[in-house]
Amino acid sequence: MAASVEFWGGVGVIGSSKVLITEGDHRVLLDFGLDIPRGTDLFRPPVVPREHRYLADRLRVGAAPRLPGVYDPAMVEPGDSLGEEGPATAVFVSHAHIDHCGLVGTLRPGIEVHASPETVAVMRALSAAGDGLPGGDPDWRPLADEQPLRFGPMTVERITVDHDVPGASGYLVTTSDGVLAFTGDIRFHGRAPERAWRLAERAAGCEMFVTEGTALGLPVFPGPVRTEDDVVRDFAAVLDEARGDLVLLAMYPRDLERVREFIDVADAAGRRVLWGDPVAVFLRELGVEGVAAYSEVGLEAVKADPGAFVYQPDLRDLRGIPDLADLPVGDHTVWLHANGEPLGPFESRWALFMEWLEVLGIPLRRIGSFGHATGDDLHTLVHRVAPRTVVPIHTDAPERLHPVGGPTRLLPVFARRYDLGGHPIERTWA
Repeated sequence: MAASVEFWGGVGVIGSSKVLITEGDHRVLLDFGLDIPRGTDLFRPPVVPREHRYLADRLRVGAAPRLPGVYDPAMVEPGDSLGEEGPATAVFVSHAHIDHCGLVGTLRPGIEVHASPETVAVMRALSAAGDGLPGGDPDWRPLADEQPLRFGPMTVERITVDHDVPGASGYLVTTSDGVLAFTGDIRFHGRAPERAWRLAERAAGCEMFVTEGTALGLPVFPGPVRTEDDVVRDFAAVLDEARGDLVLLAMYPRDLERVREFIDVADAAGRRVLWGDPVAVFLRELGVEGVAAYSEVGLEAVKADPGAFVYQPDLRDLRGIPDLADLPVGDHTVWLHANGEPLGPFESRWALFMEWLEVLGIPLRRIGSFGHATGDDLHTLVHRVAPRTVVPIHTDAPERLHPVGGPTRLLPVFARRYDLGGHPIERTWA
């Protein structure tokens, strides 16, 4: 039986990646993620998802796909056909961001979830810190780099790439009709661009190349793309400029490379980075050295010597934002936003966050670096891979990917079945 591919997420939106490859009675699912919360998200704050109906509520309002044969029957409505067992399925997660793995806790028992050892470690550390997946951890299976794994008639191989989280991976899925390659999320301006180009080398000439295209819908980057060197340099400069005043921080704790560099830079400046308790537990679980929890130091110590600290409050849901009013804000206090929470102006939380900073007199300075490939790098990547068909997902502007020199571009329709050449396959029903 010929192989087929369906796109159950990431179609015309950033995030929500779900690529289903079927051959015979076996299925490979690449990523199983949530949409990044934005203004149209029905579960945005102040709404609090009901833990006991997390999946059922999402299915009810269309915030999770009705993909048959993958969900835990205990998490769907009684009698819902989605609780029925389907073909043998294995899930392969590209990295530990919620838009790629946020639904794997809802998988039915017995479905294996493969990922890099680093990704598995991050997800288990999140669970230990009380920030685990709704539904709990799945059956995680660490998968070595470039180690082929046979699943029914298909073979899956993980390729380490570069992104702003450890263990980020692309995948090669070999079927009887050829190879489908998937980038996951990828960048070429981080510390290890050679990893990303390794995927291009391994995927060269594949039948179908499924690539993230986050940057395609964003404005053209003004000037050179910011690198991690730029981020670290700006962090060090602000610590120097802040003199004896407290510096506040918002960075993504899963970016362990940046966490370690910021701790070292702060130490060199005579400061300690203080984290909210859940983040401190998470980082310690992963073996990060020099982690200090705010609760262990205390507000009085910060007031006594604000210039000795950099503090990252836990503002994931903004419920703790009034606590900022207690902090010793000086003339040189600044809030450094390095890709942390809240993530950006596209989020419903952002405006309220900015209102609080304005009232408290705390200026915001954004020093982060984009975690995804630029449009130019994406076009270079596709040119190097030279697939027969390229499929841009994980973007709200897939039509802006213009392959040159041969590849056919497929703009997929949600849940429609295609062959690896990008041709629609008519479904037949018994």
